[in-house]
Amino acid sequence: MRQPISRATAILLPIVIVCSGCQVASTDASVDSSVNLLTPALPSTLNPLAGFDNNGIGKINESLFTLQGEPDALPGIMPLLAQDEPSISADGLIWDITLREGIEFSDGTPFDPADVVASYRAIKEPRTASPLAGTLENLATVEAHGPDGVRFILHEPQVSFKTSLLIGIAPSEKIQERTPVSESSLNREPIGTGPYVLESFDSSSLVLSANENYRDGAPAVRKVSYTESADDNTRTQVMAGSDYTGTVLPARLAAGFAQREGLEVVTATSADWRGISLPSDHPLTKDPKVRLALNLAIDRDEIVAGVLAGAGRPAYTFIPPEYGKYYNSQAVFEHDPMRAQQLLDEAEWTVAADGVRSKNGERAEFTLLYNPGDTLRRDLSLALAAQLEAYGIKVIVKPATFDQAEPRVGKDAIMLGGGDTPYDVDTQLYKMLHSSYPDAGAYYDNPSHYSNKLMDQALHTGRTSTDPKTRASAYQKVQELYIEDPSMLLIAFVDHSYVQRSNVHQRWNTTGTLLEPHEHGTAWGPWAQIGQWTNK
Repeated sequence: MRQPISRATAILLPIVIVCSGCQVASTDASVDSSVNLLTPALPSTLNPLAGFDNNGIGKINESLFTLQGEPDALPGIMPLLAQDEPSISADGLIWDITLREGIEFSDGTPFDPADVVASYRAIKEPRTASPLAGTLENLATVEAHGPDGVRFILHEPQVSFKTSLLIGIAPSEKIQERTPVSESSLNREPIGTGPYVLESFDSSSLVLSANENYRDGAPAVRKVSYTESADDNTRTQVMAGSDYTGTVLPARLAAGFAQREGLEVVTATSADWRGISLPSDHPLTKDPKVRLALNLAIDRDEIVAGVLAGAGRPAYTFIPPEYGKYYNSQAVFEHDPMRAQQLLDEAEWTVAADGVRSKNGERAEFTLLYNPGDTLRRDLSLALAAQLEAYGIKVIVKPATFDQAEPRVGKDAIMLGGGDTPYDVDTQLYKMLHSSYPDAGAYYDNPSHYSNKLMDQALHTGRTSTDPKTRASAYQKVQELYIEDPSMLLIAFVDHSYVQRSNVHQRWNTTGTLLEPHEHGTAWGPWAQIGQWTNK
């Protein structure tokens, strides 16, 4: 799970009617071409080189490729700023991409290969400290190739490199390759080729307005406004009592709007998983038999039905069913309380007088940390703790920000989310299961410090093979190995729930949803491709 590029909320606020910092959307007829969204978090940067809008649907900064597909299937990665599909060498190492002609940035400068080269080189440059650098670890060089082309050269073949072509492109004139991205002017003054430009950006709101010079014509939705409201309960109250166009809510809160006149609930399928790390330095969770027992002990269906109000699917591995031929339907943990108890007994964790298991003077007890601004993570943590109590395992649930959790990852479990770039099976798996992580990435990559030589081999085969059958077989093997020796306790794939004014369909021809990534705001959902909406 990449740490979200947003301001983490330090405390969970109580339910209130007034939303501090929120502005009720105007009902003035002059803004009839506007969409006003209430969002749990605003980005801390608008710089694509720092990770803003890096999944191919950027509204300000577009990418070489974009996403296209159905709501409940792995989308295709299709040309956008690229003229057509990459030309890939027989050995899979050289990717040549021809760029579309006649495209301009919002400041009037032409888009050309220099912009692509500068953007990718800046991300790779260690001194820029880009959080996207890890996604380009296999990129050896990038260079202009002819007057309208770019050549990417890889260290080794990687079919999933196409997901790296979803990164937004910035103008080369504004990129300082050796300057930290945190100091870039693009953080607050982005310049892109997309359908929108920045109108205003402050601590409580972000406003985008139509790019009048957009190559396909200015978008019909002239203005998109995002107002921050961090607390889920507060956002629910404000949405019920104002005329915001929409918001995102946990499923149980969103469900209350389903029967309200003038409102609709939109559910988007996602590859966004929730699960807990199992610390490698803890006497209980470092034991492979205990890790397997925990996965057999929990009732995922009960959690999906209760905590998620049915808006999700049980997660056994990191691969959801939407991955088609890569999904192994046999790789599941059946809910098996008897086998779970047996494994705990075999691992010599015996039930003490107080009902909590112990071994060699150590109690079967661990702390589970969750982000305090996220009520869903809190509720999942509490539900998990309640289920494991029946097995003689005590889970102490505590709030902790991401910064507070990082130094405790080896001792405490953390309720994590992931699937931030889920548009290839490799990017969904590699960082979570390969033994080179977390050293090669961040603490939330392979947080349990899982190491398995057979797993590494299967992951490497899947990453480097250009033969579709070989790839599919390798990832089937990955899931088989995981079921035998799990690194984490995965719970569910969380479908995202959005509340929207139903009158948007009277005003606009809207677009559908896509299979969504791990996301913390309103950039996706019904509004992911808002630049493509048309007037009715």
